[in-house]
Amino acid sequence: MDKQLYEKIRSGQKLEKEEAAQLLDTPTGSRDYYELLYLANDYSRGTFSGKGLVFAQIGLDMQPCGVNCRFCSMAKDAMCGKEGFVRPLEDVVEEAKALAKTGISDLFLMTTAQFSQEDFLEYGKAVRMVLPPEMRLVANIADFTLPYAQKLKEAGFTGVYHICRLGEGVDTNAKVEDRIRTMDAVRDAGLELYYCVEPIGPEHTNEQLAQEMVRIRDYPVGVMAVMKRTAVPGTPLAENGEITAARLALICAVTTLTARPPRAMCVHEPDELCLMAGANQLYAELGSNPRDVEKDTRNGRGFSVEDARVMLGKAQWML
Repeated sequence: MDKQLYEKIRSGQKLEKEEAAQLLDTPTGSRDYYELLYLANDYSRGTFSGKGLVFAQIGLDMQPCGVNCRFCSMAKDAMCGKEGFVRPLEDVVEEAKALAKTGISDLFLMTTAQFSQEDFLEYGKAVRMVLPPEMRLVANIADFTLPYAQKLKEAGFTGVYHICRLGEGVDTNAKVEDRIRTMDAVRDAGLELYYCVEPIGPEHTNEQLAQEMVRIRDYPVGVMAVMKRTAVPGTPLAENGEITAARLALICAVTTLTARPPRAMCVHEPDELCLMAGANQLYAELGSNPRDVEKDTRNGRGFSVEDARVMLGKAQWML
């Protein structure tokens, strides 16, 4: 590793996009590779005081989605006439109540772009009523404007997961400018923005990844993440395959050192190696999942809260 760049990392200076891209070119298994994993792990263990976090997400619907992401199980083309569903409000409230009792710190409600945003506010209000006041409630929904962001806040949401995805506008029907407008609305409404470099496939360049690592500097991001793309059967991008765990760990380390999140660093899906490369936070999931073909991901890929805690414990994160 370039000595000047190494010293810049050690001193906590801001990395430029070009420097992040350079670090992503580090050969897997090299001395520099393990040095980056160490530096990221050291940053996170110190910044987060050795504490691991578990967030949970409830997927509210599985409907043929017009944004038609080429990696998503709920894209219009991927569902191909399969029967959709919307989880009843009463069920979601009971599931939220049960998750709250497990001691998670943040609860996310996720929908496809087809879900009524007015109905979503009602789901949010009902869920907020059964959560402890200190628990964060986060929306993971389609694009919106500032007035709607303000309604989310009034409904009891504290934050929004929203990103400019890799391949946006090419692998999705969403427009980059709409994604950025939504992130601006989140910030301007005084909500916390959750961000992630995702969904990472083998074809994405170091420059593309680095761009998303530095994009957050315009926003109040406390939680950063990396997520590899899952090769979901029946989706167009499945044939491109997946990145390796070793590659994801390098991306996790470089993202940690570039973004330097103050509250948590997530890897998704849960990955033990990344928990030694800067990540300290994992998700438990239930309901629909864009990386799963099951109606309830608890019957498929989704981790439980206990699964997440066990994995964090294996990497010696305190709970």
